[in-house]
Amino acid sequence: MTEEQARATHGDGLVKAVTTKSGKILGASILGAHAGELIQVWALAIGQGLNIKALAGMIAPYPTLGEINKRAAGAFFTPKLFGDRTKRLVRFLAHFG
Repeated sequence: MTEEQARATHGDGLVKAVTTKSGKILGASILGAHAGELIQVWALAIGQGLNIKALAGMIAPYPTLGEINKRAAGAFFTPKLFGDRTKRLVRFLAHFG
């Protein structure tokens, strides 16, 4: 399903977290259905001073609506996991395989 098809079928939705470069959660917002239910995890994380790693690594029952919080937190690591540095390392290691 494309993003356009999903928006047409299910409407808009957004989870946005604001963090420091080290991953400390400064704030979060959720737009869409059930936002009030989903924001609780972020409020707890901010209140307890948790790092984004805590949410990215949490064990969430699947499939549930709350899984979106884990996916949003995991997106913090996407640029590092798929960045130029990682690509160079994989290419280097490929020479030994």
